[in-house]
Amino acid sequence: MDPEAQSIDSKFDDEDYPAYSMGRAAEMLGTTPGFLRSLDKAKLISPLRSEGGHRRYSRYQL
Repeated sequence: MDPEAQSIDSKFDDEDYPAYSMGRAAEMLGTTPGFLRSLDKAKLISPLRSEGGHRRYSRYQL
């Protein structure tokens, strides 16, 4: 396996790696992106942000 692919695999094995977009996280949880935004606004869950400012969620947060 090439080193880059191995590095990506290890990131996805890390439960704190922000692997999921807001849309995917909402889909996985059976809720809406608006609900996730409200959790962020209430500071109940603070997702990391991508370089473009998009919310990213880890498995641990979900």
